[in-house]
Amino acid sequence: MEIRKYGNKKILIADEGKHIRNINDIGDTPYYASIIFLADNFDDNELDKIYIEEEIGEVE
Repeated sequence: MEIRKYGNKKILIADEGKHIRNINDIGDTPYYASIIFLADNFDDNELDKIYIEEEIGEVE
């Protein structure tokens, strides 16, 4: 995962072949994304506490 900044905006981008989900999203069908627009006040140090990156096709 990588955080990129465009001006004062931040986006979270998954690595190639991977996707991102909220670490607490453990339902039957979790919601995955490859790009997430982060809040203006998002703390970069909290990244690993909020989001997890997984290989596409990986099943837990």
